[in-house]
Amino acid sequence: MEEFLTEDVKVKLSDVEGVGERIKRRLIDFFGSEEEALNAILEGRIAEIGNVPGIGIGKAYTIVRRARELVEGVRWDEVLKTEGIKRIYEDTLKLIQEYAQTDYAKYKLRLLWPYPASKIEKALERLRAFSEAKNMIEGSDDAAINRVLSALRRVRPLRKGELKGKIKGRAVITRDEDEYKRLKDAGVDRYCTTFLISEGERLIDYAEGYDLVIYVGEGVDEYAENLVTAPRKWSVEDVVPEAAIWFYSANYDVINAVCELSSAISLLPEVESLKDLVEKLDRNTLDRVRELLSYITEKGEVAEGVNQELDRYRVALRGLNEAVAEVEAWVNEEIRGRLAESEARLRGEQIIRILEEASSSAFEAGRLRSYLPPEVNDVIFSTINEAEKKFYQSLGLSEKEVLWLEGLFPDEPALPVSMNPRKISELETWLRRQQALRSYRVLREVARELSGYRRKVEEAVYTALEFDLYFAVGCFARDYELNTPRIVEGAGVFFKKGKNLFLKRMELEGKERVVPVNYVIGDVGARPEGTNGERVVILSGANSGGKTTLIQLIAQVCLLAQMGLPVPAEEAIVGPFEEIYFFEKAAGMLSAGALETTLKRFAAIASNPTPKLALFDEIEAMTESGAAAVIIAGLLDLLEAQKDTCVVVISHLAKEIVSLTEGRVRVDGIAASGLDENFNLIVDRNPRFNYLARSTPELILKKLYQLSGGEEKKVFGEILKKLESSPFR
Repeated sequence: MEEFLTEDVKVKLSDVEGVGERIKRRLIDFFGSEEEALNAILEGRIAEIGNVPGIGIGKAYTIVRRARELVEGVRWDEVLKTEGIKRIYEDTLKLIQEYAQTDYAKYKLRLLWPYPASKIEKALERLRAFSEAKNMIEGSDDAAINRVLSALRRVRPLRKGELKGKIKGRAVITRDEDEYKRLKDAGVDRYCTTFLISEGERLIDYAEGYDLVIYVGEGVDEYAENLVTAPRKWSVEDVVPEAAIWFYSANYDVINAVCELSSAISLLPEVESLKDLVEKLDRNTLDRVRELLSYITEKGEVAEGVNQELDRYRVALRGLNEAVAEVEAWVNEEIRGRLAESEARLRGEQIIRILEEASSSAFEAGRLRSYLPPEVNDVIFSTINEAEKKFYQSLGLSEKEVLWLEGLFPDEPALPVSMNPRKISELETWLRRQQALRSYRVLREVARELSGYRRKVEEAVYTALEFDLYFAVGCFARDYELNTPRIVEGAGVFFKKGKNLFLKRMELEGKERVVPVNYVIGDVGARPEGTNGERVVILSGANSGGKTTLIQLIAQVCLLAQMGLPVPAEEAIVGPFEEIYFFEKAAGMLSAGALETTLKRFAAIASNPTPKLALFDEIEAMTESGAAAVIIAGLLDLLEAQKDTCVVVISHLAKEIVSLTEGRVRVDGIAASGLDENFNLIVDRNPRFNYLARSTPELILKKLYQLSGGEEKKVFGEILKKLESSPFR
């Protein structure tokens, strides 16, 4: 795919119009350096720049556009000389933007503007890539396209993904001052508590207060189950793996989507312009990244199923309080039931009352066991033993694991039986440490590998965003039946079976089908019968016959070709222009001030020898028809005298204008031949060259006459008679 910046132009932030000191400082603070901020601007990362505090999307687009204009030496509106042609350009862009899946591509499409003829080589570079995009889409099956689209919908610019705040329950310790300085320089102290301890202090004393302690340095002669030694040549990932993991977890879905995209792209036909993209979307690397991502969650934690021991301790820790409550309820209910059903039932009931009183009075519980029959003690303590086993089993722990945990239940009989809170707290601490240790080990291994892939991942995400633009144009070109134009020297345009994009949009929505049309203006090597390379044309013909949509189509073909995009025609030849003008239909006779402004604009166009395309839509309404015909004729003569200037004027005054012109002017016509059975105009949408087509007031009147009744019918009938007998018809 093409690089949009094709010239090696040295630019500084301060060179870009609109980037003052305040904006410059915000950009540098956000991106980390002036170089990175400038790269973001020159690469057109509008959505990302829009996230800079105090800038927003609108300002971001303006900054990027002005930087692009500076580098390329072409203003965005250099070719677009009137509000009418700018409107056609904007509306055409909106059609393409509908196909973009990412905001990035939607915004960046606005950086595709038409190049003037003098810089048309830039458009040609783009055209090769985007023509291949269309061919690629047409050569793909729906399943592959939908898979790519599904992945693209989840892609967006990367978040910074920096770990904020300190990791709870972890400390990093060293006795070496140099290592401590290295830890500080690496920013480890931002992520977790960091200590420089003296030789007399014990590591295990620090380990007591944390779930996990990491020692950096040599000479560890102490042991604690939650104490880990960092490698001699440690990196941040060895000490705080979360620092590397957090970038991936913060961008979890995006990175997964790009990994999926790299796989989906392999299903598309190979095209030359995609080679660089495929290389940057390194499938082998991204497949491995995707596998590693499956080991973590969007919260940066180890995913379930990655480490069975970790899962076991996590489940135990989550279920600890519930297990305590359930086992206490079970053991008390079971003891009551077993004692109540003892052989001496009454004695058994009395025993229950004694035990209850013993638990709440000053009665010496330690001596209680001696007062109770042996079978009672057996019931109580055998049930407690069962409860202990039940408790460990419910937590997924073995008795061997918790041999150190004695005194979980009381040694003396009492009801209700309660588990020792201090022992439960010790068990909770132990479980947290087991979880922290195993989680750290998994994250450390994942982080070590993922940190090495970060640059490739960043490049892949940026490439995916660029690919969305490429893919959007390809899908748009397929649906709107665009094809690659031939760009030639000279000025003019020829197309065969062209379709106005705005009408084609309606067709795609299920409305009336578009009738393709053929046309030529200027000398571009194609001379259909009835033409001879004329550069000035008056387009005459039926009301609602398609004259306006035809000149819109002329504009669309030229704009897209000069933007470096395929055009809406089966075949097209374009001799590019330096400037394009489109004057929309006047709403009515202009005021004196508006007419003066319009005439000044006409004079500016006529006095400017720059090669141009000027399209006028029924501008005769600006003043009286006689004066308008003279003005238009004079304008056409001046423009016809300019080499490489092409003009199409829609007018109902074609006959009058031609009689007043001195230059070579062709008159084309879109003819209506009558009304169909539903009283709709029967129009040949294809203009006839060198043919004066009448407007259709009599056909409109016939329609009204047929559809009306009573006095209205009489009125339309009388007017129709006069029109049909008029010498001016």
